[in-house]
Amino acid sequence: MVHPHFLLHLAIILIFSKYIAAVSLKFKMPPVLGMIIVGVILGPSALDIVKTDIVIQWLAKLGVIMLLFSAGIDTDLDQMKSQGKVSLLTATGGVVTPFILGFFTSRFFGFDNFSAVLIGTVLMATSVSVTVMTLIEMKRLHSPEGTTVLGAAIIDDVMGILMLTFVFGLHGGNGQILVSIARIVGFFILAFLVGFFLFKPIMHFTKKIHVEEGVLTTALALCFLYAWAAEKAGIAEITGAYIAGLFIGQTRFKRTVSEGIETLGQSFFVAIFFINIGLETHLENISGDPLFFILIIVFAIAGKILGAGAGAKLGGFTLKQSTRIGVGMIPRGEVALIISSMALAQNIFTQTEYSTVVLVVIFSALAAPPLLKLVFKEKNIEKH
Repeated sequence: MVHPHFLLHLAIILIFSKYIAAVSLKFKMPPVLGMIIVGVILGPSALDIVKTDIVIQWLAKLGVIMLLFSAGIDTDLDQMKSQGKVSLLTATGGVVTPFILGFFTSRFFGFDNFSAVLIGTVLMATSVSVTVMTLIEMKRLHSPEGTTVLGAAIIDDVMGILMLTFVFGLHGGNGQILVSIARIVGFFILAFLVGFFLFKPIMHFTKKIHVEEGVLTTALALCFLYAWAAEKAGIAEITGAYIAGLFIGQTRFKRTVSEGIETLGQSFFVAIFFINIGLETHLENISGDPLFFILIIVFAIAGKILGAGAGAKLGGFTLKQSTRIGVGMIPRGEVALIISSMALAQNIFTQTEYSTVVLVVIFSALAAPPLLKLVFKEKNIEKH
């Protein structure tokens, strides 16, 4: 339902997003961190003067899709190909370590095996949106570390979805596991075939018909099409948007689309996404053992730094570079919330487990920007 003061709330969000960005930069902090904190303060956890509703939620969803689309456009595909092995190693380490820590911590605190497996699964998938925004602000998105994080995040997103499919398939006994895996594989095959063979002809045809902003509009349409297809395949829509961006980035319209998306996204949609993270936070509803919450949050953060960092080190990065990659893999978001919402709806999770996931998403999103800022200090920058 649309809130009766939706337009007022939207105005407050946009005004605060830019002022807090300016304040954050003045104190040498990533603006994304300031926007999340402002969302928490304006939302139900504190002042409760701005309400999120279905329109703001959809605008936020468009924001994260456009953010990842833009990241895909600006990704150096040749560099990503050369780092495919290290991305796989990074993703594997960043999946296995948090899962093990989450599972055994949950079992120690008395959760049953199935709930413990789900909590471990929640900790697996990285939400790269916070990292992407922070790296863009620091002008480090195109670094070897930034490219590796992007590649690894896509891989561990797929791993997380496959694990989720497997776990819920076992619980429900519906025999749909192979069907879900086939759907995911089919999406990637079709997405890459269409991207390789059709994106350039489509964009060239659009340019020839001389429609105002036709190139940008067509690129956005392809982005949303890929996001929709990814969601239907059981993958996060941001993965589809990122893949669409990769292929747009291989056309001669890369710069035109990139500039248009950046202007449109950064001035409106992306700011709404990050503030909405805070608006959707309900700290007042969180209950349970504080020690369990603390340990899960610590292990969620440490698991990615250690696991993903170890994978990057095995792939040939230095210790400092591996640490930067591990830190870049910290944030959790959409996939974690999707898994926990499904578990709550099926009465597998109680409010305690769901509250745990909410805290992990909040604290990992808040921890990543300052930690990235710290490990990417100029004096630490090395060449791969």
